[in-house]
Amino acid sequence: MPSPSAVVVLVGAAALGTAWFGLLLVVAYGAGLPLTLIAAGFAVVRLGAGAVRVLERRPRGSAHPVAVLARRALPLGSALVVPALGMGLVLRGAASALG
Repeated sequence: MPSPSAVVVLVGAAALGTAWFGLLLVVAYGAGLPLTLIAAGFAVVRLGAGAVRVLERRPRGSAHPVAVLARRALPLGSALVVPALGMGLVLRGAASALG
């Protein structure tokens, strides 16, 4: 399914007589977005591995009870925030579509 913005770029470039440049822009966008997402994924994995190394160096008995609770609760909290935001977006879109 084509992106609406890609269609606008192609039609605009064709109207200006430089369809090749519009095609080049769309291809660059199509390659740049996945590469950016891949780089962000690698960065998250590397930072996560570094955080695990730092946390493993600390003695286990010295952890504050609040830190232990936060370490256990943060994954659950983030797992609940993502669907909640998605549902909010769906409801907002449905409200605007229904008028």
